[in-house]
Amino acid sequence: MSRGFGVSVVVENLARRLTARGIPVTIGCMEHDGTLADLDIRQVEAQPAAIAELADSVGARTLVAHTTPFFEALPELQGRFSCWAWEHGDPSPFFFEHDREERERIIRHKQEHVYPALAGVVAISDFIRHDIGWPRSHLIFNGCDHVPDRGSKGLQDFPLGDGAPLRVGTLMRIGPGEARYKGLQLFLDLVAAARAAGIDLEAHVMGRGEPEHAEPFRVAGIITHLNATDEERADYLRSLDVFISPSQWEGCNLPLLEAQALGTAGLAYDTGAHPEMTPILAADGTEMMALLRAYARDRGLVRRHSLLCYRFARGKYRWADAAEETVRLFGLSAAAAPEARPAQPAAAFEQGWLPVYSAKLWRSLRTEGLSGTARRTGRYLSYKIRKRLGQ
Repeated sequence: MSRGFGVSVVVENLARRLTARGIPVTIGCMEHDGTLADLDIRQVEAQPAAIAELADSVGARTLVAHTTPFFEALPELQGRFSCWAWEHGDPSPFFFEHDREERERIIRHKQEHVYPALAGVVAISDFIRHDIGWPRSHLIFNGCDHVPDRGSKGLQDFPLGDGAPLRVGTLMRIGPGEARYKGLQLFLDLVAAARAAGIDLEAHVMGRGEPEHAEPFRVAGIITHLNATDEERADYLRSLDVFISPSQWEGCNLPLLEAQALGTAGLAYDTGAHPEMTPILAADGTEMMALLRAYARDRGLVRRHSLLCYRFARGKYRWADAAEETVRLFGLSAAAAPEARPAQPAAAFEQGWLPVYSAKLWRSLRTEGLSGTARRTGRYLSYKIRKRLGQ
């Protein structure tokens, strides 16, 4: 349980929403950095006996593992407790060299010995449900409304005319362990290619890491922001014109969702769970470049896509919904009243803005000559609309 890790964000926000409903939550972990002192966090070894002792001491009857090695400890406890695996997924072992075989072994072991032995498996995206090889997993989306809602951006947020560079940026842990699948080199290459093509942009990167890990960005003329606070992170994501995720594998891309929830257009490659995370996708660097060129030329397009992304993220990814589904799935008893949902019903929400803005997105991209992206994005949005409306 440490700042800067997506699983920690998920566990923290679920714990807060469940506690607000009167459901006590104890978080067991092997280590934590002390930044979440208001939550009940206990250090515990990932051993069945130690987990059972902690659970008995706090009166817990439901155990939920979010990571290895806690996954592997739960089969022995199923029956005595109701045990669940909450899967955030494992990046493909292809992206790792030094421990590829061990990662492959962990994935096989979960499929063969962990998932079948538990009460059930939760997946954080439809992509993860299939990537882990357990399609009967229960789908519970993460939320993104832990970041402040500053509203959608208006005309005042987008300079008109010439002279203002397009502010683009990304957010990732920049240490060497995850650099390959997070797309560090892809982001460097994209910025270099955009500048070589005459696109006037100001590039940024934010992340956790040591100063020496940020050196490739500094050498490339990219402004770096290291180890920021939550408030600094929100200010940064809001300040960008365009957030770019160069990641090649994501079970749920929280920074991408957070940027959109703060009113910033979010771009990603159509890999992993990205088609579930943003309405604006690129198949490769060529399409990403074409999008940046269009944005640099037309800030009105940036504004329209920012509004689309803001409504997409805020409408679909809510922690209150995740907590409600958790209570239902696990059969938990909630002493407190459920959190209030937005007044606008989901069906009305989707029948109202989503078809309109998907059509606007299609038209705007075709106007810029991005027929490949337009077709893919339009097909995906149309599919999601029909699916959610039961057509």
